[in-house]
Amino acid sequence: MATYKRIDGDYNIVSVNAVDNVVIDTHTVQVLGNLEVSGNLTYINVTELNVKDPFIVLNSSNTGSYPSNSGVLTHTAVSSFAGIRYDATAGQWEISSSTDSTGLTGTWTPIATGNVANVAVAGANTQVQFNDGGSFGANANLTFDKATSRLTVQGQMVLGNIGTTPSSPSNAAAIYNNIEGSGGTGVYVKSSTVDDELVSKSAAIVFAIIF
Repeated sequence: MATYKRIDGDYNIVSVNAVDNVVIDTHTVQVLGNLEVSGNLTYINVTELNVKDPFIVLNSSNTGSYPSNSGVLTHTAVSSFAGIRYDATAGQWEISSSTDSTGLTGTWTPIATGNVANVAVAGANTQVQFNDGGSFGANANLTFDKATSRLTVQGQMVLGNIGTTPSSPSNAAAIYNNIEGSGGTGVYVKSSTVDDELVSKSAAIVFAIIF
């Protein structure tokens, strides 16, 4: 049987002792108005948490007295955590695979953002970026012009022996290295109509004499 309780004014439940608890044991508790929880700790022990809002605000009451870092942590072991945080002092997002429950210890690594001004790029415009000892590197001898779709390599390009013939690329040609054949180079070209070894100068002279 449903029970309704109507009140006029505030309705307060106050524990006599500071250690007393209020326990509600039921299938579902519905709050049709706003829910405000005030306290030092709030625990939500559920298997799945669904949040309708597209944004979750952290440090919402920050008036400058809190640490300049705030974020989300996940428990990885007994006393270790991993997380993502925003460092307001450095003005950047950071990640860590090992920190504590405060999110203030351990090593935090900056995350590159979509703002080009905040990304540590290397080299001049059109120079191709590459991993240079853990940092972005670039070289004027390796460039790409997106306007003309032209890749420029001013240096040597090494083709490793792949030990097999690749599939024919669609409307294109593939250059690859395989076991050296009669052409004397081991460099092959493969297209929809050609699968042959490029001939060296010495091999070409021999072929010219023979044929």
